[in-house]
Amino acid sequence: MKVFITGVAGTGKSTISKALNEKGITSIDFSDNPGFQYWRNKITKEKVKYIPTDDVNWFYQNESLCDFDKLQELLNKYKDLVVTGVATGTGHLKLFDRVLLLQCEPQTLISRMETRERMFGKTKAEQDHVLEWQKKFDPELISFGAIPVNTEGTLDTVVDKIMFLL
Repeated sequence: MKVFITGVAGTGKSTISKALNEKGITSIDFSDNPGFQYWRNKITKEKVKYIPTDDVNWFYQNESLCDFDKLQELLNKYKDLVVTGVATGTGHLKLFDRVLLLQCEPQTLISRMETRERMFGKTKAEQDHVLEWQKKFDPELISFGAIPVNTEGTLDTVVDKIMFLL
Protein backbone atom coordinates (compact mmCIF):
# COMPACT_ATOMS: atom_id res chain seq x y z
CA MET A 1 0.00 0.00 0.00
CA LYS A 2 1.19 3.51 -0.79
CA VAL A 3 0.23 6.18 1.74
CA PHE A 4 0.72 9.94 1.65
CA ILE A 5 0.85 11.75 4.99
CA THR A 6 0.38 15.48 4.64
CA GLY A 7 -0.49 18.57 6.66
CA VAL A 8 0.66 22.14 6.91
CA ALA A 9 4.05 23.02 8.42
CA GLY A 10 4.27 22.08 12.08
CA THR A 11 1.79 19.20 12.08
CA GLY A 12 4.54 16.60 12.54
CA LYS A 13 5.18 15.08 9.10
CA SER A 14 8.96 14.78 9.40
CA THR A 15 8.87 13.59 13.01
CA ILE A 16 6.29 10.93 12.15
CA SER A 17 8.26 9.82 9.09
CA LYS A 18 11.33 9.21 11.28
CA ALA A 19 9.26 7.36 13.88
CA LEU A 20 7.71 5.09 11.23
CA ASN A 21 11.16 4.25 9.85
CA GLU A 22 12.29 3.35 13.38
CA LYS A 23 9.37 0.91 13.53
CA GLY A 24 10.43 -0.72 10.26
CA ILE A 25 7.91 1.01 7.98
CA THR A 26 9.57 2.53 4.91
CA SER A 27 8.80 6.24 5.01
CA ILE A 28 10.32 8.99 2.87
CA ASP A 29 9.94 12.66 3.75
CA PHE A 30 9.86 15.32 1.00
CA SER A 31 11.86 17.61 3.30
CA ASP A 32 14.78 15.18 3.40
CA ASN A 33 14.82 14.63 -0.38
CA PRO A 34 15.52 17.77 -2.40
CA GLY A 35 13.56 18.06 -5.60
CA PHE A 36 10.30 16.37 -4.59
CA GLN A 37 8.87 19.67 -3.45
CA TYR A 38 9.80 23.09 -4.83
CA TRP A 39 8.63 26.68 -4.95
CA ARG A 40 7.44 28.26 -8.20
CA ASN A 41 6.41 31.78 -9.13
CA LYS A 42 2.68 31.72 -9.94
CA ILE A 43 3.00 34.14 -12.87
CA THR A 44 6.30 33.23 -14.55
CA LYS A 45 6.07 29.50 -13.63
CA GLU A 46 9.81 29.60 -12.92
CA LYS A 47 11.27 27.79 -9.91
CA VAL A 48 12.31 30.13 -7.11
CA LYS A 49 14.51 29.53 -4.10
CA TYR A 50 12.84 29.93 -0.75
CA ILE A 51 14.55 32.32 1.63
CA PRO A 52 12.95 33.02 5.03
CA THR A 53 10.84 36.13 4.73
CA ASP A 54 8.83 38.60 6.76
CA ASP A 55 6.85 39.52 3.62
CA VAL A 56 3.58 37.59 3.54
CA ASN A 57 3.07 38.73 -0.07
CA TRP A 58 5.84 36.32 -1.12
CA PHE A 59 3.40 33.45 -0.48
CA TYR A 60 0.74 35.04 -2.70
CA GLN A 61 3.26 35.29 -5.55
CA ASN A 62 4.71 31.77 -5.18
CA GLU A 63 3.44 28.27 -4.57
CA SER A 64 4.86 25.00 -3.30
CA LEU A 65 4.56 22.16 -5.81
CA CYS A 66 5.34 18.47 -6.09
CA ASP A 67 7.55 17.10 -8.88
CA PHE A 68 5.22 14.39 -10.26
CA ASP A 69 7.95 12.64 -12.26
CA LYS A 70 10.26 12.26 -9.27
CA LEU A 71 7.37 11.15 -7.08
CA GLN A 72 6.19 8.57 -9.63
CA GLU A 73 9.75 7.27 -10.01
CA LEU A 74 9.99 6.88 -6.23
CA LEU A 75 6.63 5.11 -5.99
CA ASN A 76 7.64 2.67 -8.73
CA LYS A 77 10.58 1.49 -6.58
CA TYR A 78 8.42 0.28 -3.67
CA LYS A 79 5.46 -2.02 -3.20
CA ASP A 80 4.66 -0.46 0.17
CA LEU A 81 5.70 3.07 1.03
CA VAL A 82 4.73 6.00 3.22
CA VAL A 83 5.58 9.45 1.83
CA THR A 84 5.29 12.57 3.97
CA GLY A 85 5.13 16.04 2.50
CA VAL A 86 2.99 18.92 1.41
CA ALA A 87 2.36 20.66 -1.89
CA THR A 88 -0.30 22.90 -3.40
CA GLY A 89 -3.14 21.10 -5.16
CA THR A 90 -4.30 17.50 -5.08
CA GLY A 91 -3.10 16.07 -8.42
CA HIS A 92 -0.33 14.00 -6.86
CA LEU A 93 -2.70 12.48 -4.30
CA LYS A 94 -4.26 10.15 -6.88
CA LEU A 95 -0.95 8.25 -6.91
CA PHE A 96 -1.63 6.96 -3.38
CA ASP A 97 -3.95 4.31 -1.95
CA ARG A 98 -4.60 6.36 1.17
CA VAL A 99 -4.03 9.96 2.26
CA LEU A 100 -3.73 10.96 5.91
CA LEU A 101 -4.07 14.61 6.92
CA LEU A 102 -2.21 15.64 10.07
CA GLN A 103 -3.93 18.35 12.06
CA CYS A 104 -3.33 20.27 15.28
CA GLU A 105 -4.35 23.51 16.95
CA PRO A 106 -2.91 26.84 15.69
CA GLN A 107 -0.97 27.49 18.92
CA THR A 108 0.63 24.03 18.59
CA LEU A 109 1.67 24.78 15.00
CA ILE A 110 3.30 28.04 16.05
CA SER A 111 5.09 26.44 18.99
CA ARG A 112 6.42 23.60 16.85
CA MET A 113 7.60 25.93 14.08
CA GLU A 114 9.38 28.19 16.56
CA THR A 115 11.27 25.31 18.19
CA ARG A 116 12.08 23.03 15.28
CA GLU A 117 15.38 22.74 13.41
CA ARG A 118 13.96 23.47 9.94
CA MET A 119 14.23 27.07 8.83
CA PHE A 120 10.64 27.45 7.56
CA GLY A 121 8.17 28.80 10.09
CA LYS A 122 10.39 31.02 12.19
CA THR A 123 9.11 34.40 10.93
CA LYS A 124 5.71 35.90 11.73
CA ALA A 125 4.89 36.10 7.98
CA GLU A 126 5.59 32.37 7.58
CA GLN A 127 3.51 31.52 10.63
CA ASP A 128 0.63 33.71 9.46
CA HIS A 129 0.82 32.10 6.02
CA VAL A 130 0.63 28.59 7.53
CA LEU A 131 -2.37 29.47 9.72
CA GLU A 132 -4.25 31.00 6.76
CA TRP A 133 -3.29 28.15 4.46
CA GLN A 134 -4.49 25.55 6.96
CA LYS A 135 -8.00 27.06 6.79
CA LYS A 136 -8.12 26.23 3.05
CA PHE A 137 -5.78 23.25 2.81
CA ASP A 138 -7.42 21.00 5.41
CA PRO A 139 -10.99 21.22 4.03
CA GLU A 140 -9.69 20.71 0.48
CA LEU A 141 -7.82 17.54 1.46
CA ILE A 142 -10.77 16.20 3.47
CA SER A 143 -13.06 16.78 0.49
CA PHE A 144 -10.58 14.75 -1.57
CA GLY A 145 -10.94 11.88 0.92
CA ALA A 146 -8.00 12.43 3.26
CA ILE A 147 -8.38 10.89 6.71
CA PRO A 148 -7.78 13.48 9.47
CA VAL A 149 -5.33 12.53 12.23
CA ASN A 150 -5.01 14.75 15.30
CA THR A 151 -1.35 15.17 16.28
CA GLU A 152 -1.91 16.89 19.63
CA GLY A 153 -1.03 13.77 21.67
CA THR A 154 2.31 12.17 22.40
CA LEU A 155 4.38 11.00 19.46
CA ASP A 156 3.82 7.34 20.43
CA THR A 157 0.05 7.84 20.54
CA VAL A 158 -0.01 9.59 17.17
CA VAL A 159 2.25 6.99 15.54
CA ASP A 160 0.02 4.20 16.93
CA LYS A 161 -3.03 5.89 15.36
CA ILE A 162 -1.21 6.16 12.04
CA MET A 163 -0.02 2.56 12.12
CA PHE A 164 -3.62 1.47 12.73
CA LEU A 165 -4.68 3.45 9.64
CA LEU A 166 -1.90 1.95 7.51
